[in-house]
Amino acid sequence: MWFRNLQAYRIASGNITLNSLEEALSQRAMQPCMQMEMQSRGWVVPREEKESFVHAYGQQWLVAMGVEKKLLPAGVINQHAKSRLAQIEQMQGYKPGKKQVRDIKEATIIELLPRAFTQRHKTYAWIDGINNRLVIDTASPNKADELVEVLLKSVNDLALEPLDTQISPAAAMTRWLSGDDLPSIFTIDRDCELQGMSDEKATVKYTRHVLEAEETTRHIRAGKRVIKLAMTWNSKVSFVLQDNLQLRRITPLDILKESTESDEELFASDFAIMTGELSQLITDVIDALGGEDRG
Repeated sequence: MWFRNLQAYRIASGNITLNSLEEALSQRAMQPCMQMEMQSRGWVVPREEKESFVHAYGQQWLVAMGVEKKLLPAGVINQHAKSRLAQIEQMQGYKPGKKQVRDIKEATIIELLPRAFTQRHKTYAWIDGINNRLVIDTASPNKADELVEVLLKSVNDLALEPLDTQISPAAAMTRWLSGDDLPSIFTIDRDCELQGMSDEKATVKYTRHVLEAEETTRHIRAGKRVIKLAMTWNSKVSFVLQDNLQLRRITPLDILKESTESDEELFASDFAIMTGELSQLITDVIDALGGEDRG
């Protein structure tokens, strides 16, 4: 149980306890899509073997939002609607008007919905009750927004704010590749992306490439800034820092050892190790970017 991508928010207000959180999420448990619904959202248990909606380790709480969607491709809708429209045109002797076409498409969707396949996905989030942070395991801004929306509807008086720093990640990463000192707890790896600031947004990418200061500085002098930078923290965790403060491609290094634990014990121990390491990683990234900006 390791998050691979981090999208972090600050919990600005809200008195959350384990019991109140469990109760709130249970009230909005995900239900299967009804016959005429395209989508259903709600909370699911993080572990299938358990009934609790919150997996807890001290003040660290793991939750999971489930989304069930009906799969109804536009091509399928258009194919059925086209057949109907052809029949109507033949019957009435002229092409259907715009309103009639729209009505036929809506009727087609209603007819096909009960027969559509469903697809489910789960998005995990971790509530750090010590540092007052919500951390979502996703690289998709839309999925993060979706989880935040459902959480705010579920937990009364909860307020969240995007995590922000005094120095923008792009500015800091650009300085580091220009020769400014990087905090000693971090090292720079071999992946990087620089982007121009003009409308064309000319982009240079390095993948598994030794980042030579002379070469990267030439791009920076030409007006490009760093928008992605692969780094390693404390020789324990590698990741890619992005200009929107997301942490992606998180990989633990020599932290997880071979284990004879059961699946349940392994899940619990992984979560305990992950929250301990990643909470400190987030704190150190914030410090490297001048501290948190709460303005």
